[in-house]
Formats: sequence, structure tokens, C-alpha cells
Amino acid sequence: MQTVETGGKAAVRQHLIGRLTDAGLVRPKGMTVDKLSEMQGRLVGALAYMDPENLMTLAEEMMGIAGGPLRNQWPSEVIVRNHAHGLQPPPFEQPRIVSSWLASVEGPQAEAGGWLVPLYRFLRRYRRPLMPYDMRSIRDEANEDSRQITLIKGRIARGSASDGDRAWLVEWQRDEAEARRIVRDGAARRAEGDGVTDA
Repeated sequence: MQTVETGGKAAVRQHLIGRLTDAGLVRPKGMTVDKLSEMQGRLVGALAYMDPENLMTLAEEMMGIAGGPLRNQWPSEVIVRNHAHGLQPPPFEQPRIVSSWLASVEGPQAEAGGWLVPLYRFLRRYRRPLMPYDMRSIRDEANEDSRQITLIKGRIARGSASDGDRAWLVEWQRDEAEARRIVRDGAARRAEGDGVTDA
């Protein structure tokens, strides 16, 4: 029987790993005890962000989809993680490429060219460097954003802006502020000679 623990990794151990073990789930055919233990360890680290209630729900879901002829085998790590993300998405973490790319000389160029926000959103979404053909869609998005901002500001001035208009503008301005902060930080590090170079 599991001891009562709260929060983070301890909660994953208690409410997911412990619950499934206590329920009788066993390693799938072909998986060694060590491999099952490694998988459980990865799940403990990966799902430590989850609320205890969602971990309990996840455990119930996993018991319902257990594999094998007796329906008592652990689901794969991918299945557990996918169900976990469906219950409670992990908190947003800024991909490293966003800060490294925008903090390089590329950030100020994008800001001067008026396509900083689309670049920021592209890097955040795709988590990869830009390819030459990506620039066209980023610039197209920048033009569309500029048009949308003008329309929404006009609607706000006339008192006819919808909640959706206002929400879109707030989100765009929030992304702009974060992207500009990264650009400023990169410029400051370059000025100090801290080794920030081209992306």
C-alpha cells in the first residue's frame, strides 16, 4: 500500500504508479522489469505538473485500457502521456529556439521589418529554424496582422469592437511584448560581449 504523499513527483508515484501497481497491472510481454521501472520513472518526471485529481482520473483511464489477454498489462508510455496531456496539458515552456533566435541578430531585423510577432509565433509553434520558404508565410502573416490591428483599433475607437477583437489584440500585444523583451535581452548580452551570435 502506498504512503500518503502530496504534490509533484510524489503525487505521480502515489496516484498513478502506485494506484496501477496496487490494482495489479503488470509489465507487458517482452518488457523487462528494468524497462518497466525506467518507463515509470520517466512518467514520474514528465507528469509531475499534474494535479492529484487528474492523476487519479488518469489511473482509472489506464486501468480501463490495460492490455494483454487478461487486460492487466501497463499501457505504453506514449498512451499514458497522451491521455495525461488530454486531461491536463503541460504548462507552456518557451522552446529554447525562440530565445536563441530572437536574441540573435535575427530578432532586431524582424522587429525593424515588422514581422517580429509572426516570427516569434512561428518559432514557438514549430520549434525549428526558419527555412527560406517560411519567410513568405511569416511576412504574409505580418501584413495580415497589421491589417487586423488597424481594423480592431478602428472598431475600438468607434465603440464597435467585439470581445473577440479585443482578445485577439491583447494576445497579439502580449506576444509582441514578450518577443521584444527577448530581443532587448539579446541586444544587451551582445553589447556585453556575452557570445550571443547569429541564429
